[in-house]
Amino acid sequence: MSIFSSYLKLSSQYRWMLSAAFIFNLGFYMLIPFLAGYLKQDLLLSATLVGIVLGVRSFCQQGLFLVGGLLADLYGAKPLIVIGCLLRAIGFCLFLFADVTPVLFLAAFLTGFAGALFTPAAQAYFAKQETLSRAQMFSLVGVARNGGELLGPVCGLLLLNVGFDILCVAAALPFLLFTIVFSVLLPSASKAKSAKPASNTGEKSNIKTMVSGVLSNRGFLKFSAIMMGYFMLINQISFAIPIHIVNQAGAQQDVAWVLTLCAIISIFLQFPVTRICERWLTPQHWISIGIALMGLSFATLIPNWPFQTGLLYYVPLSVLAVVFTVGTMVSFPFIMSQISDLANNKSVATHYGFFYLFAGIGLIAGSSIVGFAFDLADISEQLAWYCLMATGLVTAVLHTLLMPKHVEQEDSQLTNPSTH
Repeated sequence: MSIFSSYLKLSSQYRWMLSAAFIFNLGFYMLIPFLAGYLKQDLLLSATLVGIVLGVRSFCQQGLFLVGGLLADLYGAKPLIVIGCLLRAIGFCLFLFADVTPVLFLAAFLTGFAGALFTPAAQAYFAKQETLSRAQMFSLVGVARNGGELLGPVCGLLLLNVGFDILCVAAALPFLLFTIVFSVLLPSASKAKSAKPASNTGEKSNIKTMVSGVLSNRGFLKFSAIMMGYFMLINQISFAIPIHIVNQAGAQQDVAWVLTLCAIISIFLQFPVTRICERWLTPQHWISIGIALMGLSFATLIPNWPFQTGLLYYVPLSVLAVVFTVGTMVSFPFIMSQISDLANNKSVATHYGFFYLFAGIGLIAGSSIVGFAFDLADISEQLAWYCLMATGLVTAVLHTLLMPKHVEQEDSQLTNPSTH
C-alpha cells in the first residue's frame, strides 16, 4: 500500500488532521525562524529581550503540554484542537504589534500555548484511528510535519521580502481556516475524548485520577525517562551542526543543505520505511536501532576531512544527514505509538502531555551538554560528537535492557489493516 492510497483510505477527519499537522509546521517555520532577526534588526530590540521572548514561547509550549493533555482528556480532543488553531492565529497576528512590548509577550505566550493545547490532543486523536496501524499513522504525521518544515522557511523568506506584516497575516490565515473546518468537521467533544476519566465525582477528582494513573504507570514513566536520550539527539541537527559549521567558517547555506536533505529523505521514505520495519523485528528493536543510528551518525564528523570547498566538502555532512534521518525514520513512529500502547488507552492525551515534559528536559539537557562540550574544544575538538555518540548508544542499550520486548499492542485488526 503506497503512501497516497493509505492517505486516501483514511476518513476525511484524519485527512484534514494531517493537513493541519502540515500547516502547523508550515506556519511555524514560515514565521518563527525570521522573528528574531525582525525584532533585533527592524525593531532594534535588545538581544536579551529577544531571547526572553523566544524563551517564553518555547516554555509556554514545552512546559504546558501536560495542561493541554489533561484538558483534552477532560473535554475531548476537538475543543483543544479548535482552540489551539484559533490561539495560534491570534498569536501570529499579534506579532504585527511587536513594537509594543506587552503585546509582544502576549503573542509569544499565545503562540506557544496554542501548540501545548493542539499537540497532545492531536497525538491522542491520531492514536485512535483504526484504518492503519499506529506506527503507519504516525509515519504519515511525520511526513506532513517534515513537509511543513521544508517549505516553511522558503515561503517565509518570499513573504518577508514583501513585508513582515504580510508574513504574519499569511501565517495566521490557515490556522483561522482550520479553526472553522475543525469546528464543523470533527466529532463532538463527547465522542472525541481520548479516554474516559475513571471518576465522575468532579473535575478535580478527574484530574487527580488521570495524573495518579500516569504516575503509577511505571512502564510509561521508565520509557519516557529513557526517551530523553532520543530528544537529546533530535535537536542537534539544528543546534550542534550549525555551531560546527560556524566554527569551520562555513556558510548558512551549509546548514540549509543539511536541514533540507533530512526533510526530503523523510518526506519520500518515511512511510515505506515504516511499512518495511513492521514486517521485520518488533517496535522495541527498531526504537533501539534507530536511536543508536542517530548517535553513530555524528561519527562522520570525527575524522579531519581534507576538503573545505567544493562538492566533496558536503560528503561528511550528507552522510550524517542520511544516517541520522534513517535513525529517526525507524524510531519515531514506533516511539509515538508506544506511548498510546503503554497508556493502555486510558488518559492517552495526558500521557502524551507527560511524555513531552520529559522531552523538554531532554532537549534542554542535550543543548546544554553539547554547548559545554563545544566550550571545551581546547581539550578535544571532537568531544561534542563523542558525547552524542555515547548518548545514542547508552539510550539504545538502556531501552533494550529495561523495556519489555513486547509492550501490549494494538488490536489485531490494527496491526493488519488489510482485514478492514
